[in-house]
Amino acid sequence: MRTLVVVNPASARGRTGRRWPQVEPLFRKHLGDFQVAMTERSGQAHELVRAALLGGTQRVVSVGGDGSNFEAIQGFFDPASHTPIAPDACFAFVTSGTGSDLARTLQLPKAIDAQLARIAAAEPRVIDLVSCSYAGDTGPEWRAALNAVGFGQSGDLVRRVENWKWLGSGGGPFVAAGIAGAMSVRPWQLDIRLDDGPWEVHALRNLGLFNGRFQGGGMLWAPDARLDDGLLEVVGLSEPNPLRAIAIGIASYRGRAGRSNKVWTARARRVEVRPHHGHPPAWVELDGESPGQIPATYESMPGALRLAM
Repeated sequence: MRTLVVVNPASARGRTGRRWPQVEPLFRKHLGDFQVAMTERSGQAHELVRAALLGGTQRVVSVGGDGSNFEAIQGFFDPASHTPIAPDACFAFVTSGTGSDLARTLQLPKAIDAQLARIAAAEPRVIDLVSCSYAGDTGPEWRAALNAVGFGQSGDLVRRVENWKWLGSGGGPFVAAGIAGAMSVRPWQLDIRLDDGPWEVHALRNLGLFNGRFQGGGMLWAPDARLDDGLLEVVGLSEPNPLRAIAIGIASYRGRAGRSNKVWTARARRVEVRPHHGHPPAWVELDGESPGQIPATYESMPGALRLAM
């Protein structure tokens, strides 16, 4: 199988790049011959993936964190039509990032050797993605996401977490950034519509839409989410008090956030969001990246990607 391995050497605060010479033989052992591409800048992964797929590559393996995977899968789609450019190609990843939330949903082993063995033995299966249309810096933009999307405090967190990555991998940087954000973020007044239902007014500090189960370095916001059911798990946080909001966030690491009456849940195929006039920007969050703001439309993309792991 013709394979491209896309490595983000900057992930995990540069540890991925430093370790690559030591782990590359493991990739050769399990995957056989492959082409390797090291990204040098943000946004380059999708260009490398798209070029490889158009050239006949059948499998793409991303090495990095959730943000690296997010960038890589953009290359699977035509930027204008949003349709797959190589429908039979498959995607896999080796986790080496700060959050690695999709790895938790898939229950991946921590050892790279074991992850690669799983990829090598995998029969590709079809999973959903999330279509995300939002307001970018220069106008409307579109992306596909793998794991979890949303806006509000999660988007604010993404923009803060870089300052806390010195705390290491896992939940530490996200907890610190989340606490800092919770103390400054206030709920937004929003109009929200699920599927073809009516527009409803909500006051939320955060809205998460889940394809996978986890977000923010292990927060279990959507324990019932599935990657292949054609639905998004909708989780809104309305708690106005920052200290109580922090407590709910901490409880989510134990899967207990849903016990609060300030957590609104629903299931939908399509979610539209628009802010009320006069509110500050609410940043979107797409698989650990924050490329724009609401208004936004999110929609399940059933069977949009072949996952080989």
